[in-house]
Amino acid sequence: MIVKRSSLSEYSAKTSQGRDHVLALTSALAAFGRLARRAIDSCDEMGDRDTADIFTEISRGVDKWLWMVEAHIQTER
Repeated sequence: MIVKRSSLSEYSAKTSQGRDHVLALTSALAAFGRLARRAIDSCDEMGDRDTADIFTEISRGVDKWLWMVEAHIQTER
């Protein structure tokens, strides 16, 4: 049921290279971060500042993880 409702792309079980794993993870984290920011906007529109704050903390955490994972790609350049 969760897979059917998720808007995130499915992680390929065929991925075998480390770089491919990093790219798939960065893609998933970036998509999740966008969803969290949309949730912040929706909560703000409804005047629910407390829930918007929760989503803001989630967004910050996801952005931090994304930055850390993307650092692995940067070392290749």
